[in-house]
Parts: sequence; structure tokens; C-alpha cells
Amino acid sequence: MTISGTPSVSVGSPYTYTVTLTGGAGTISTTGTISVNLNNTVSLSSAVASDAQTVCINAPIANITYTTTGATGATFLGLPSGVNGVWSANTVTISGTPSVSVGSPYSYTVTLTGGCGTVSTTGTISVDSNNTISLSSAVGTNAQTVCINAPIANITYTTTGATGATFLGLPSGVNGVWSANTVTISGTPSVSVGSPYTYTVTLTGGVEL
Repeated sequence: MTISGTPSVSVGSPYTYTVTLTGGAGTISTTGTISVNLNNTVSLSSAVASDAQTVCINAPIANITYTTTGATGATFLGLPSGVNGVWSANTVTISGTPSVSVGSPYSYTVTLTGGCGTVSTTGTISVDSNNTISLSSAVGTNAQTVCINAPIANITYTTTGATGATFLGLPSGVNGVWSANTVTISGTPSVSVGSPYTYTVTLTGGVEL
């Protein structure tokens, strides 16, 4: 006797079968079991776009969850330090607090294990670094004295984390710009009333300390 074929359902698995002989003398039977696993599937079950979020360093991410079928576990690749993934009861949960920003954005991959088929899904976690600013032009350029209608020596600052900067208190004719992690203050003062001018550079974007 040969038992063969391709299972088309998994509901009710494992299937215990009985083979009973007919004819001859006596009633003889034997049993066996066929277990049919579901095909693996994975789908995002947390909020739309939670698998492509941006957070500040040392701030927790919004939990990312996926519903799975068929699998008995999952592996995780590419998560930033401080963020971990677990599989339990047909649910993948990614959670934690990123402790690094170097290498951001982090593209992660979740691959299901067990069940039938090789199924994976991907996402991205972007981690903004802390803002910093430090004088990069000559010492004393941030406290200089010039004549009216004479250009100042450029004042520059190196920044990290920020995506821009605002400027307050500069005299007319002097302006500040932020570009490529550098603040530059330059120009020619056209007024002297109100001198000395105390200016403030405030970084925007990134993570404020």
C-alpha cells in the first residue's frame, strides 16, 4: 500500500490516519500521523509607517509589531544597539532605545524560522545624533571688534546632529548661515548703535542637549 499526494489544508493538523485491511482473515489496521505546517506569512500590525520611523538617540522607539503565521520563531539583522526583536505566539515585536546614531539609518531584516518557506520583511530606524557646536575659527573671532563698514573676520562653528541654525542679535550687514555641519557668520557691519552686539546661534533639528 502506498499513501501519497500533496496536502492542501493545514487546519486540523496533525492528521492521524488509520489503514484497515479488508478481505482475508481477521481485522488488521495500522495508524500514522501527517503534520501539515502553514506557509509562513508576516505582516505589519503596528501603526502604518512604524517600520520607517525616526527617533532621537537615547529615546525609545515606538514598538514595531508584525503578525506571523506558520513560523516558530524569527531572526533579526541590522537593528541599532539598544533595540531588540522577539518572536512569541505568532507576533514579532521590535522595541528598545537606540544608544548609537553612527550608521543611521539602520535597515533591519526580520526572517521567519520554522514553518514552510523562507519569508522575511524589512524596515528602517533612523536615529538622530545629539546636537553639538564648537568654535572652529581662530580663538577670539567670536569676540572681535571692527570698524563700521569694515568686514568682520569670518566666525565659524562646527556642528553635529543639527539640520540648520537660527541667528539672533547680529548687527545689520552681518549674517549667519548653516551648511554641511558648519555655521558661518560673515559680513560688514553697517551700524554701530547698540554695540557691542551679543549674538546667539541656536541649532535646529537633531537632538537638543
